[in-house]
Amino acid sequence: MSDTTNYDKLKPFTAIEYCECPQVTELLLVYMHVDNPIYCYQCKKDVNVERLELAQSEVDELASCFSTYGSLYELWMDSGEYEDWAKTKLLDRHGQVNKAGVAIAKSLSQKIPTYYWWFHDADDADPVNCPNCDTALNTDVPNGFGKCELCCVAI
Repeated sequence: MSDTTNYDKLKPFTAIEYCECPQVTELLLVYMHVDNPIYCYQCKKDVNVERLELAQSEVDELASCFSTYGSLYELWMDSGEYEDWAKTKLLDRHGQVNKAGVAIAKSLSQKIPTYYWWFHDADDADPVNCPNCDTALNTDVPNGFGKCELCCVAI
């Protein structure tokens, strides 16, 4: 068994602009129609996964979670017969994808503060509370509506 981590599951299939911040101080996990869901919270660019020295289990968990999230998101975007069902799944605090996303963010936060970007439909009211625990969001954020440090959620 090799001690090296295979990052291929999270590498983009095309050239992208990676975060060049001298130090990544916070991460944002968000589906953006690409394989790598890891973004710098400050500059909003992809973070090269090799820079983070993730374990293979972390790579596998991220790839699995965001593959599922991406499937649900694409169904919602399709605006077909699955739109309402997919939206319900993307908003469900007890749903598999959100439980996994929050768990991954909490786990990665042991190394570097990490937030899971919770789905929000722009047609819905602006959120003021965490969709996971219902406490007031910290609205002192550079973009979005806020974040919940307790749940490691941003929206």
